[in-house]
Amino acid sequence: MPFARGPPGVWMETMNSNQSRISVVIPLYNHQHYIGAALEGVLGQTVPVHEIVIVDDGSRDQSAQVARDYAAGDARIVFWSKPNGGAHAAINDGIHRATGDLIAILNSDDIYHPDRFQRMLAPLQADPALDVVMTGLDFIDGRGGALANTWYEEAVAFHRTSGDLGLTLVNGNIFMTTSNLLIRRRAFDELGYFSALRYAHDLDFFLRVVGSGRTIHRVDAPLLSYRQHDTNTISEGHLKVKVEWAAVVAHYLHRLWRAPDAAAVDWQRTLPMLDLLDRHTLTRPVLLFLNYFDRHPSRTLENHPFFTDVAFRQFMNSVVA
Repeated sequence: MPFARGPPGVWMETMNSNQSRISVVIPLYNHQHYIGAALEGVLGQTVPVHEIVIVDDGSRDQSAQVARDYAAGDARIVFWSKPNGGAHAAINDGIHRATGDLIAILNSDDIYHPDRFQRMLAPLQADPALDVVMTGLDFIDGRGGALANTWYEEAVAFHRTSGDLGLTLVNGNIFMTTSNLLIRRRAFDELGYFSALRYAHDLDFFLRVVGSGRTIHRVDAPLLSYRQHDTNTISEGHLKVKVEWAAVVAHYLHRLWRAPDAAAVDWQRTLPMLDLLDRHTLTRPVLLFLNYFDRHPSRTLENHPFFTDVAFRQFMNSVVA
């Protein structure tokens, strides 16, 4: 049974409004200054969670000790450390260990707003066929101060204009992060798990959801604080990001246009996509990836030959340079 905070040191039994059990998976890596705030955001939810699964991905600072201290005070927190394998691997390990029927992910530097799960559960209760819910978000700096993000506002405005979520995500990931995800566990059986991408494993998964024909319900309120700081993975290098961006877009389009069970292509809808690829100078790398995926078809990018094909990866790095 879930618990809610009572007086200091006391946890009181309570019930979720719809009896759903939410497991929060936290991949932790070198965030000793942020993991406490992340955990407080989970523990402070108006709808208490079933469990928190923290997977330390080989942190070299005091992150693991901070998490261990929290786990010692709350039986719902499951914690372990493993050798560094990347965020995707830590998330996947956490999902496999989780026991809830709803899975949420929280990167160890982001923060949930207190009513996040309460607001997200409502559409899931209303529609048993709905599997995925996301929300709007705001942005904070390393000290928790508010930040403006013009790129995000423009990307959301693009979606309001286009009304096409697949096109929107190719243009820019308006969901921003795996921290934004609340998903029914059953969906992983069909969709698979997160691919071994350093920068775009979130976008790859979101496009996989869209490509499967599932609806993503977006609660249009900022219920997640995305922290921007110097050690964000996405800030490491634009060219590295662009190769992965092209790969996941091409795999999404391959599923839409070339898979054996793909629906008939709506040629009129391809034109905005081609215009978008041109605008982002993605056309050439996406076409190359499409041909590569013709030769190496797969349902997902999990365990795809692309990850071990050193010659092709080096070639694609040169193409986007």
